[in-house]
Amino acid sequence: MTDPQTPGDEFTPPAPPQRTSKDRRNSLIAAGVGLLIVIFIFGFLLPQVIDYETVFTILKELDPIDYVVMIGAGLLLYVPEGALYASLMPGMGLRRGMSAWVASTAVSTTIPGADLVVRYGMYRSWGFGVERTMLGIVLSGLFDNIVKFSLPSIAVILFLVLGVGDLGDFVWIAIIALAVLIVMAIVIIGMVRSEAFTQWLAEKAESFANWGLGKIKRDPVEGLSDRVVGFRDLAIGIVSESGVKALLFSAAGKLWAFVMLTLALRIVGLGPDVLSLGQIFIVWVIVLLITSIPITPGGVGIAALAYIGLFSQIAGDQYADLIAAGVVLFRLAQWFLPIPIGWVSVGLWRRQISDGQLPNPFTMPTTDGSNDDD
Repeated sequence: MTDPQTPGDEFTPPAPPQRTSKDRRNSLIAAGVGLLIVIFIFGFLLPQVIDYETVFTILKELDPIDYVVMIGAGLLLYVPEGALYASLMPGMGLRRGMSAWVASTAVSTTIPGADLVVRYGMYRSWGFGVERTMLGIVLSGLFDNIVKFSLPSIAVILFLVLGVGDLGDFVWIAIIALAVLIVMAIVIIGMVRSEAFTQWLAEKAESFANWGLGKIKRDPVEGLSDRVVGFRDLAIGIVSESGVKALLFSAAGKLWAFVMLTLALRIVGLGPDVLSLGQIFIVWVIVLLITSIPITPGGVGIAALAYIGLFSQIAGDQYADLIAAGVVLFRLAQWFLPIPIGWVSVGLWRRQISDGQLPNPFTMPTTDGSNDDD
């Protein structure tokens, strides 16, 4: 099928600025800081609470079927995540949605920030116009954040209905997440209901962006507000047609990760008498929000420390090694597995470009072409 022309597809996206030695130095500093955090966590903090040799022994004694089950569960995660991407890019298809998700996930885990370039390139080489591509990327992130910041409030309501006891500080986390969600809702509703509000918000964003560019001695952007207003009409059409599906797919992907975490903890022997479903859910939501802040790629180190620390507070320090083994099993399927698969996906995509089966997305014209899902 053909991706219809939209007015916004006439503009050419600004070329990325040439990286200076200062840019490269800052990137190296950021990577170095992240590496130091990971080393500090695994080399100093975690050895204070767990014994690596015991954790390794627990994992070694698991049956092969346990690993097969976790790998299978990890592969199933690609379906709702890929469906989210595909639902916001009509004509893409589930197969390409899954390919884009696993590829961008692998790249973001190893080269932070480059995942957006990979997604942009994939979408463009598959025949989607510039505006449709950029909008699809923005909307998938928006729906993911809506679901992410809804989960704490949903958990509190659910636990109150079920008569769960004192939720402690989790209530405050839910209140903060709800406040963020309300702000997001106000902005979204305002943009849908009023073009003038969209124009005003875009002008403020352009002013802020130019202020930041000025601080780093970059040329200002121009016409951003007009482009955002153009995005608005296209976005309303996509959201009205696919918004509910996108929310459901995003929620399904998030909740399946919770199922995977629960499964991993149960496999290593942590039954409901040690960690209940409600307790696992609360910790999972907290860590999900913590790792939303890109301190390290894919939350490596941060996620493990948070899971082990929070679960040990609930279950007791005597279960720390079992908890660590469960977290390792979960992270192998949820965090590590997409890396090799995703890079294979990137390699196959680049091979199609070099063989002439797909156009080079960074040299093709900005008008739309075919986006048949072959």
